Amino acid sequence: MIKKREHFVTCGQMKILERRADENGLSYYQMMENAGTCAAEMIMAKYDADRADNALNPEKAARQSAEGFKVAEQMTAGSTVHDIKDKASADGTDRVLVFCGKGNNGGDGFVVARKLQEAGFEVTVILVDGEPVTEDSITNMELIRDNIRIMNMKTDERLLLNLRVAPEIIVDAVYGTGFRGELSGNGLKAAIFINKLHETKGARVVSLDIPSGLGGDMTNIKDLDKNSVRADYTIIFHARKPVHLQSFAADYCGETAVADIGIDEQRLWNIEV
Repeated sequence: MIKKREHFVTCGQMKILERRADENGLSYYQMMENAGTCAAEMIMAKYDADRADNALNPEKAARQSAEGFKVAEQMTAGSTVHDIKDKASADGTDRVLVFCGKGNNGGDGFVVARKLQEAGFEVTVILVDGEPVTEDSITNMELIRDNIRIMNMKTDERLLLNLRVAPEIIVDAVYGTGFRGELSGNGLKAAIFINKLHETKGARVVSLDIPSGLGGDMTNIKDLDKNSVRADYTIIFHARKPVHLQSFAADYCGETAVADIGIDEQRLWNIEV
């Protein structure tokens, strides 16, 4: 039996599809809104399913909690993650940290933050590389500025050292599929911090489109930055990219699912240009 080849698009093809979609009535802004809205809905559905699983398997949940506590206790004194409190917020609201870059992946994160906040989550947004620089990302950050706590790693070098939030969910919206090279600066700090919270505190990590540090067209393990975010769940926009199909990326992407952001690929490839 011949296995059907899984559909994917390269980063270059994705840019063409987005441009053609924009030219044919589906604006870049609407694609971002669609991506963030769909991702937020998928996060909530996944989180509810995980909570139901823990309710059905209390021994498993208790074991995971104990393991996380044990690892945290073994960390050196003064560690940022060691000092973070495990307790939920005073009113029992689920906490979410959304790490956003300054490009369009960060813009997707702003939409997710807005939708989760509207659904009742306690959301904190962390700007990894400072204020957004793309038009649609700027617009979407302005939509949350008055309602959601926003913290800036670029203006506060000790932000992660002083952070005392124990999130149930972390959303990684730092770098998108176009990222190339190795993580550095605040991006590296954020990835290490996210991975430590995941490992020691059991926070669920969700990456938007791709775990930060991986490149969408990456097919060679030699190009892998091992400090890349390790997600439990990666929500891919429109279609998988080459990296999502690589076995070496599985430990970083975790479970993957594709979100429909409104692009009619078959029609757009047949449009005359």
